[in-house]
Amino acid sequence: MGSSAETRNFGFRRFTNIVREGRLKTAAGSSLRLGTAVEQNLTTPTEVQECADNSTGAASPDTHNNLVGILWYEHDAQTMEGRAAGSLNVDEDIAPAGRLVQVIRGPGVKVWLRNTDLDTTEPGLNYPASRAAVTMVNGLGSAGVSVGDLLGWDDANSWYAVTTTTAEAILRVESVDDSAKILEAVLLV
Repeated sequence: MGSSAETRNFGFRRFTNIVREGRLKTAAGSSLRLGTAVEQNLTTPTEVQECADNSTGAASPDTHNNLVGILWYEHDAQTMEGRAAGSLNVDEDIAPAGRLVQVIRGPGVKVWLRNTDLDTTEPGLNYPASRAAVTMVNGLGSAGVSVGDLLGWDDANSWYAVTTTTAEAILRVESVDDSAKILEAVLLV
């Protein structure tokens, strides 16, 4: 996929059965990372919020809301305006507050998730001098995640975590590379 379909921590591998729910927006003042597990906010139905707990997974997507999935936002010239030349969409990994976003769903959609360390860049490049470390999946990079594991959303830490409870699962792991801190998984919702 091109840079419009990935960040340095999340991207798509396969679009089988993809459902791209739109016309929902992030809340004013929010900063949700692309790839975050989200659900429709029942208090403000025009907005999405980070999944509140692990009970919104594949076996019970309607427990709290009837819309659960992964957050995606397609950055364009408007959100890139004012950025230094050479900045790419791939470097924009947060959905802008108050903007319309997509909730990606559909069993079989394949994504990749990557944990990244603190990243310093070469002086003179059009990127911040350092980018914060990002953990998308707890235990990735330390043999804490295996092929076949189910991943649910851990709202206390804002990352995916291994779960043994099917009702909590949003993803199922298909491949793991601990040395690169990257995995591939398919959506269950």
